Formats: sequence, structure tokens, C-alpha cells
Amino acid sequence: MLPFSLIELPRDSGTLPLSPYSVGRHIQFHHVRPAGFPVYQIFLIRTGTGLFRDLESGTEIILEPGMAFAFPPDRGHEYYPTSHEPWHVGFIGFQGSQAHGLLEALELLPSVPYRTDRFEQCWEEIGQIWHTVNSPAPNRQDEMWMQELSITLYRLLLMLRPAKSSEGSGNRLAFESVRNEALTTAVGLINEHYTEPLLISNLAAAVGYSVQHFQRLFVQEYGVTPHKYLQNLRLERALQLMTEDMEIPVQDIALQLGMETNYFIRVFRKNYGCTPGVMKIRLLQGEQMK
Repeated sequence: MLPFSLIELPRDSGTLPLSPYSVGRHIQFHHVRPAGFPVYQIFLIRTGTGLFRDLESGTEIILEPGMAFAFPPDRGHEYYPTSHEPWHVGFIGFQGSQAHGLLEALELLPSVPYRTDRFEQCWEEIGQIWHTVNSPAPNRQDEMWMQELSITLYRLLLMLRPAKSSEGSGNRLAFESVRNEALTTAVGLINEHYTEPLLISNLAAAVGYSVQHFQRLFVQEYGVTPHKYLQNLRLERALQLMTEDMEIPVQDIALQLGMETNYFIRVFRKNYGCTPGVMKIRLLQGEQMK
């Protein structure tokens, strides 16, 4: 086990395109970060299973052994173990002028978990960074020391890049056809059942994909996660219900959308900048002015 370690940086470290901020490998318990973490994070799951929740979107993701997962800074989240087996997680926090662009270029953002083929090598790289910053007497103000850490971090990110398929063009076209049909089916199911308590895991199973692979394909095709697509559809329907009946209680709207009332209000406020009750008043005032 390698406990959480903050990395003391020299004052001019901000000039580096990538620089580590924190690192560790240990058993994880329940963590809640309403304001998020100040830098980008990458998690590697060694053993056990845990749940990661994005507090801004409400998206919940199951993280299992062999998976890697990147998450942006300053975004509220929480995570906790869900298995009896200890949830052993490796992690590294990092920043730098090239951090976001590199994560997007390597397809590590948007945040979708996946199984990395080079898990063991990535696990060891995290260990190497931890041992480097916790060596007995590192000169933390030394430029070469920081450059070596930056290079090691860059190498880790390259190893984390999802593997590309080497199939021929004919196979790729066939795959694209199957994928598009599956995603079209999934969107049809969402449009048909969005008023029910719909689980993304059930959608993925219905079209023959694992949850992680389904989410990745969906984001590539539509630019949002399945959860966000479903949420947007529900919010559009909520506005329609308010327009059709100004007297409809907020609880009834949430019920018709398959959502718990408090969660519906929270999501609505985040998306529209006001509560459903305030929106109803605005819509009513708009009608009266016509």
C-alpha cells in the first residue's frame, strides 16, 4: 500500500505542460467532494468494486478490477466501495497547460471507464512516481527532478490510451453498421421509456454491450452520455408538462418522469438556473403578457 501523497512542487512548475499533484495506491473508502478536486485525476482499480458518482450530472459508474477512469478538476463527485473485497485503487492527480488537451487527444476524456490492456505497467508507473516523490531527500526545487516526474507522467498517460482496433476496413464498416443499429435501438428505447425508472445497465444489456463500452460508443456518437441524453429528454418533457398545465404539482411532474422529487428539483435547477416552481411562475407570467 502506498498512502496518499501530495507532491511539493517548485514555484516555476507551472511552466511544465504536465506536473503531478498527488499520487497513491491504497484501499479506498467513502469520499465526498462537493467542490471536486483541484486537478485532473486518474484512477486504476486493482481489486474490489466501487461506485463513482458525478454530483453535477448524477451519473453513476461502477468501477471494477482492471479499469481506468479519468475525471476533470473542480467537479463535484463521490465514490465508495460496493464489494466485500477491499477496493484497492491507484490514483494520480496532475495539472499543467497541456493536461486537458492531452486527455482529450488520448480519448481519456469525456469520463468513461474502460479496461486498459497495460494495467500492470500503469500500476507500476504510479508506484514509481510515488517512490520518486517520497525518496529520503529529493531536491524538490531541482528542475531535472520535476522534468523526470513530468516525463514519467506523460509516459503513464500514453500507456493508458485505449487500444485501437487493427481490423480491416471491411470489418470496420461492418462494425460501424452494427454499432449504429445498436445505438439507434438504444435511443429508441430511451425515447419510449424515459418516463420510467430507466437504468443505463438495462439499456446496455438490451443492445448487447457492457455498460462501459455502451457509454463510450454513445458519447462518441451523440456527444453526451446516455444518462445525460435521458436527463435532457426528461427536462424537455417537464417544461412541456408545465406549459400544458400550470397547476400541475412538482411531485406529479417528477413522478411522470420516473424521477425522485428532490433529485428532479436539483437537476432542474442546475440545468435551468431556477427551481421548477419558479419556472412555472415565469411561464405563467409569460402567458399573461401575451
